[in-house]
Amino acid sequence: MRLRQVIKYFFLFFFCTFFTFNFINAKILMKPYLQAVSGNRIFIMVECDNMAPVYVQFYDSLNKKQRTTFTGYALTTEKTIQTFVHRVVLDTLIPGMKYYYRITQGDQVYDGGYFRAAALPGDNFRFALFGDCRSDPDMHSLISVEIKKHEPSFSIYLGDLAFNNTYNMWKKEFFTDKELDLSTNVPFFNAIGNHEGWYQNTKAFLQAPYSASEHNDYYSFDYGDIHFLILNTMTSCKKGSPQYDFVKKDLQSTKKKWKIAAFHHPAYCGGEHGDNQMMVAVTKEIFEPNKVDLVLAGHNHFYQRNLVNGIYHLVVAGGGAPLYDPSTASYTQVCVKDYNYGIVDFTPNLMKINIYNVHGQVLDSFEIKK
Repeated sequence: MRLRQVIKYFFLFFFCTFFTFNFINAKILMKPYLQAVSGNRIFIMVECDNMAPVYVQFYDSLNKKQRTTFTGYALTTEKTIQTFVHRVVLDTLIPGMKYYYRITQGDQVYDGGYFRAAALPGDNFRFALFGDCRSDPDMHSLISVEIKKHEPSFSIYLGDLAFNNTYNMWKKEFFTDKELDLSTNVPFFNAIGNHEGWYQNTKAFLQAPYSASEHNDYYSFDYGDIHFLILNTMTSCKKGSPQYDFVKKDLQSTKKKWKIAAFHHPAYCGGEHGDNQMMVAVTKEIFEPNKVDLVLAGHNHFYQRNLVNGIYHLVVAGGGAPLYDPSTASYTQVCVKDYNYGIVDFTPNLMKINIYNVHGQVLDSFEIKK
């Protein structure tokens, strides 16, 4: 009995010492950033060198303070020092309210920034979009600065955030100082690209909202009057696949007035990689019968607006990757070889889309009315 007690107290002492040491020496490695804003929730992502609890203190413009702690973390592949990407969910938000937040871990205090909770049906809001920022962090940084000037409530990214899925490439090409200046205050959703893929670091750095798909790589969410569908074209979306079945059921069940789908490989595109037949089939069999309004994609490094059977298909893939030479197809309305990003101003009966280059020049502007 005495030996068992000694062993018990030894392990208790060991774990207490370990976690106390871990807590005291806790280090936040990167600016926090925001994910998955929807309903009354948002996720705050914090990369640390340890598992010690991360706390978020947040307060609204009325100075009503609240506090919450981490819900989990995911490991990256960094070898020199093990890193953990904590995700803290705030789920008591008032829709449309502006919040300020602060991160603490151990004796570290980090003033995170601010964000706006998801809009209610009937609200006006603005969101940004761009894709394919891999390979040129300087160009990516310029676009991040330009997007921030427009003060969007959230962003839709269209994949290929880094050249590959290595930890160093994520940190070098995606998590630039200017990108973090943006995403510390503006949450983003990402449609998985072929370069980052759906691997360990992608899973660690990205968090999806809760969705009926029960997946982090493809999902849907509502924001105001829009139903968004974010798909993973690196996973099968052929008829009979789990993703195909989810898309069909999801669009058939939503009662939202507006519907937007986003994924990396475009269904329709003039030039470079051309049409993607898997997504053409999804468009014809699911998007068109369910009256999707807008389809967003990347992969081909230019800007292109296409109109097919009443649905606008945009390729917004000028985030930094080497530009391709576009060509027009029978369905192409506008085509530009330039680095680009988009700003969408939404009201319940009108969606206005402006596409800009890094110099603030408008490359395209059009409206969708209901």
